[in-house]
Amino acid sequence: MHKLKITACMLSLFILGCATIKEFGKMDKFEETSSAYEHAIRWSDFDFAVAFLDPSEKKPDRLGQSIVKNIKVTDYRVRKTAVSQDESQVVQIVEISYYRTDNVVVNTIMDHQLWEWDPEKSQWYLETGFPHFK
Repeated sequence: MHKLKITACMLSLFILGCATIKEFGKMDKFEETSSAYEHAIRWSDFDFAVAFLDPSEKKPDRLGQSIVKNIKVTDYRVRKTAVSQDESQVVQIVEISYYRTDNVVVNTIMDHQLWEWDPEKSQWYLETGFPHFK
């Protein structure tokens, strides 16, 4: 009887541990994804950054190529991050400083980002689209 209780307890801990590891993996994936997106935006690599948008939101001129081809980002700072209770959504407020190559005045915008987890693809996607450079 004692062995049965110990076995049941160990099995419960194992199952809980696996669930925790799975959730931990999802948030690790978010850190990895948001860091890669940050890197793409920071280096003004907007063609690469498109890969982080929700596939259903991608349109031929989603970036407004005429606008972003002259944009150079100088700084990207995550100011606030909030994770939903079920860890399926993350909201970030990001401060982005940039200038246009035809005008060297540095502008700063606050980009409100909504990231959503796609459980079928095990991938995070940016639902709110690209920053709105003025």
